[in-house]
Amino acid sequence: MIISEPQQSLRYEVTGLKVSLIHMKVRRSLKSSLKAASTGIRKAAEQKPAFIALPEYFSVPNNMEQFTSAEKTSKETYKETIRFLAEISKEFPTIYILGGTVLEEDQGVFYNTSTLWRNGSLIGKYRKRNPISTELKAGVSRGDKPAVFTTDFCKVGILVCADMFDPPTINAVIDLGAELVFLPVAAMGTHPHVKGHPLSEKLATENGIYMVKVGNVSSSARGGRSAFITPWSIEQEASDAVEDSVMTIDFNMQKLREYRQSLNRA
Repeated sequence: MIISEPQQSLRYEVTGLKVSLIHMKVRRSLKSSLKAASTGIRKAAEQKPAFIALPEYFSVPNNMEQFTSAEKTSKETYKETIRFLAEISKEFPTIYILGGTVLEEDQGVFYNTSTLWRNGSLIGKYRKRNPISTELKAGVSRGDKPAVFTTDFCKVGILVCADMFDPPTINAVIDLGAELVFLPVAAMGTHPHVKGHPLSEKLATENGIYMVKVGNVSSSARGGRSAFITPWSIEQEASDAVEDSVMTIDFNMQKLREYRQSLNRA
């Protein structure tokens, strides 16, 4: 796992940071889901954001409802998904793309892995540290390292779905200095009912972080509704419409950094 170090090229003078997320319906086939993701990314790219994010397991057919074998699902979806992410990232070279998650194999062990891309290159990846019971039964293993990456705009952290229930995982990302945290989610039928975004709001408010929670259409009613969350409010939230959509926000980085300074003085 690569944890990025600060670079001299950081453009921390940027005050506005445009971020898009793809709130999509996961299709019944890999091909159809990748096509939907492609359509969403191209639509988002027209707004010239710095980041575009996809949901957890966005390319796994049927939103994981029949997910019983990490090995089988990885063999059926991993290579095509990674190829797709590399190719579409190269098509939009100035945009960072958060590739949801994929089932990655490493020496016979399978991980729910989130990837960050730019100009066709893999900037870094993060393996979910807290798989849910369905994943564990299917053969998904636990990742063991947090991930925060230094980008041209800010420090970006990645958490995946149930990581939000694990304080040590959250604290590790905070300690590494994340300012913008992506949270791809895919709440399944077994997910407990959650109203709103209490954990994400708490994380944002207490630590001065912008949260990008990106789920799919089926996740909305189960605590996985896509949303942009700031330390002071839920700025945007996906509707109940069972259709693909693109959400975009302009995050005020200067306001965030002033808020973070006030926390340090408190």
